[in-house]
Amino acid sequence: MRLRQLEYFVAVAEEHHFGRAAERLRVAQPGVSQQIKILERSLGAKLFIRGSDGVQLTEAGGALLDHARLVLELADRTSEIPRLVTNGKAGLLKVGTAAIHVHPLANRIIADFRERFPLVDLQLRPGIGASQVYLLRRRALDATFVNAPLEDEEGLRYLRLGALEIRAAVPEDHRLAALDRIPRAELLKERYITVPRGVDPAFIDRAHEEVFGHELPDTEEVADVTLETRLHMVADGEGFTLTIRPEEMDLPIAGVAFRRIAGRTPKLEYGLAWVDSAASSFVASFVEIAERVAAEARGDETPARRRGGSAGQKRQAS
Repeated sequence: MRLRQLEYFVAVAEEHHFGRAAERLRVAQPGVSQQIKILERSLGAKLFIRGSDGVQLTEAGGALLDHARLVLELADRTSEIPRLVTNGKAGLLKVGTAAIHVHPLANRIIADFRERFPLVDLQLRPGIGASQVYLLRRRALDATFVNAPLEDEEGLRYLRLGALEIRAAVPEDHRLAALDRIPRAELLKERYITVPRGVDPAFIDRAHEEVFGHELPDTEEVADVTLETRLHMVADGEGFTLTIRPEEMDLPIAGVAFRRIAGRTPKLEYGLAWVDSAASSFVASFVEIAERVAAEARGDETPARRRGGSAGQKRQAS
């Protein structure tokens, strides 16, 4: 078995198609097909069920996929060992963070980990929505801060860290700005400014359900996902938007009023996701620190809620 064969296998498994896998790898399709056949012969098992519209993994192929991803990531990280040693580091941990906003406890967890493990090179990889979970599944990340709910939790571990209240940002001179809490029915009458749903479908759908129920106001999606753009549009009287970060109220944007929403308080959960078969041996330590920080934030010693079974980590070379 060769690394190139595993690389081809993973590409076909993720693309569900030999042609698309070949395009992704920038090689000829016959070469991909040939290498997969050689791999299947060496393993003594069929890895794909071939059909007219693509391929699907067999049970054996599905069992191999996570291991193949891990082997490829470990091989890639091996090339970083000289750099780590040169810089006085003894290990590597890759953690995903949100590109648009920082989850409230993330900085504390990261700072605590760096203080406790100064010889570990903690690399932060900002990203958006489901793309971070995709990198986690590929083992390109060891753990990632995520918004809940996840579209697909299969094979993932999850630690609940907290929840954020959703508030409405309205023009300062708007009639709704005179209210301490804005009824949902009133928001449904106004123009709503938001990011494209495709940025993080599960998270955005949950936010809308929390605030609006099963209805939506007249909506304008803004390609620029930065909050500042939407808040400037709010200040110009073009509509309202939603926010989940208290610090956003301190942004130097005049003409915007932040108001709570009447009735049941709308909230969005966030947490930390990881996989057991991570490429770094420091995932368990990172999770333990996250669990302690979450407990301290709640003011108790009760372990934060985990999903996905045991959080015990398989120790892998970093």
